Amino acid sequence: MLMIKFFNIIEKNRARIVNWLIILFIINLCFDLKLWDQENKIFYSDVLYYYSYLPATFIHHDLALDFVKKDPAKYRNKFWPRPSPNGKLMAKMSMGVSFLYAPFFFIGHIAAHVYDYEPNGFSKPYRFALAMSAIFYLAIGLFYLRKILKIYFSEWITALTCLSVVIGTNLLHYTTTEPTMSHTFVFSATTVFIFFLIKWVDNPTYKNTILLGLLTGLITLIRPTNIIILIFILLYKVYSWSSFKERIISLIKEYRLILLMILAFLIVWIPQMLYWKYVTGHYIYYSYEGEGFFFDNPQIISGLFSYRKGWLLYTPIMVFALIGIPFLLRKQKEFFLPILIYTILNIYIVLSWWSWWYGGGFGLRAFIDSYVVLAIPLAAFLSWCFNQKIIFRILTIIVIFTFIWFNHFQTRQYYYGAIHWDSMTKAAYWDSFGRIHPTIEFWELLEQPDYEAAKQGK
Repeated sequence: MLMIKFFNIIEKNRARIVNWLIILFIINLCFDLKLWDQENKIFYSDVLYYYSYLPATFIHHDLALDFVKKDPAKYRNKFWPRPSPNGKLMAKMSMGVSFLYAPFFFIGHIAAHVYDYEPNGFSKPYRFALAMSAIFYLAIGLFYLRKILKIYFSEWITALTCLSVVIGTNLLHYTTTEPTMSHTFVFSATTVFIFFLIKWVDNPTYKNTILLGLLTGLITLIRPTNIIILIFILLYKVYSWSSFKERIISLIKEYRLILLMILAFLIVWIPQMLYWKYVTGHYIYYSYEGEGFFFDNPQIISGLFSYRKGWLLYTPIMVFALIGIPFLLRKQKEFFLPILIYTILNIYIVLSWWSWWYGGGFGLRAFIDSYVVLAIPLAAFLSWCFNQKIIFRILTIIVIFTFIWFNHFQTRQYYYGAIHWDSMTKAAYWDSFGRIHPTIEFWELLEQPDYEAAKQGK
């Protein structure tokens, strides 16, 4: 009898158990890598911009980064400052990620004092704390992703989808090997947003309204192009032109809630606007000087399929998510229109950026921000597959786990250098195919992109 109860508990909680196993797997990988033992594995590249706000504010008490000018040899490589129009130094990127880093920065700061490390914002306690922050926010994202999927899908499909989204995509890399990049943090915030949006459309309370405003502010402060997530407020549960008009009328009637949401959004952005005013003299400032979008020349084919950084080549499991969008029309119609339009716009915007390969990293990392949204059509497609004949179900499982294994294998290839961060070619890809480590010939087969030409839209 006890065994039956035990197996019933397992049956009802498969997705929750799988999520815990995912987290334990991620923790194990992180402790195998021990990236916190090396400063440049936690604080590097874009992370230096995201993070700089915290030590500048709470350790140096100098947002203008004058301390960098006084001792550039010591600080320049840790803050990567850019000159502002009025002569001050500034961070290139917005402070959204630093809001999510903050609790772990303070934990690291306390630990540095307690365990007698240098309390400079970059010593080992800070590095360890920030590495753990990625796991913490992934756990939040998985918690809410399971809750979202359980509304529409079975425990089994929910479990398989969660496993596919984390272990079967480059989200795995950005939670373990480059954990302090923004992508895991956006994944988490977007998951919470979608969950409370579902509740808000049916029950637009003040609490849910404020929360959605704060989350939208945070998501866009991390990456402003993520503003397109607001499509879900307009189109979730919209099935036709008439229902769209009804949604607009209902939003107008609830204008007080919309104003409250806008206010919550602005509250998140106020610190950034005050910072820009202080260092540039303008409340709104475009800090990506010389970089921009080329909306008349989006690199759709290259961005999706190229050997350099093709999203679907390096994250093939997401092909099923795209295929799954029409399958939403079967039982999840409320999601079809917003996900279709969001996905089209997101692909267009992401691949219109001058550096459509988004510099370094494994796979086309900019798409990770959309994985929460794409998890829903992925689950719809898997649900359809598992309603077919047994041979089709078996084939689906084989393909899904092959893609999951393949992603893990390519993640290891990237870690050991058999996949290059920005210079892959067809010849280099096939030279490394099936190899964990690069050959001597591999390096001669690479082709570095022309960054200066790309900035001009060429």
